Amino acid sequence: MESDKIIDLYKRQSKIITYYLMKNGCCLEDAQDIVHDSFIKAIKYIDGVDCDKVSSWLFKVAINTYRDYVKKKNKINLVSIDNEEFYIQLINESDIVFDYLKKEKSNEILSILNNMKEEYKSILILKYDMELSYKEIALLLGTNEDVIKTYIYRARNKFKEEWRMINEQV
Repeated sequence: MESDKIIDLYKRQSKIITYYLMKNGCCLEDAQDIVHDSFIKAIKYIDGVDCDKVSSWLFKVAINTYRDYVKKKNKINLVSIDNEEFYIQLINESDIVFDYLKKEKSNEILSILNNMKEEYKSILILKYDMELSYKEIALLLGTNEDVIKTYIYRARNKFKEEWRMINEQV
């Protein structure tokens, strides 16, 4: 593959992959590093990939690189209520309560997504958080639109089922 095609691929895919990684809990700097590493792998191994599937292959390389990164770092950023800073912020900022409530709801959503099949999690993020069309998702994942529609339907139903279970417990 020519260098112009790789540069074009980078321009088209780097932002979407970075954003997807950030939605999966990766900070911006780490996401950019992962995308960079993925494109280095792409340059090395691009000749062995079918031209029609380069985009989806690159996406998978980035996701696998991120998974490796998480395994190595095993990083989780949690806010502890035992932390003195939590109470200082709570007292000093009246809007902080709403921010924590939003974060808690966000954590519930993320928890449900993390417990779902990886395919369902990815497809829900791509469709509803990143607002990609069925066609864009199909191109990104290297499949057809009908398969994407079926997976989104199943993933949405599974998410609703899990959401109801969490809310019934409260």
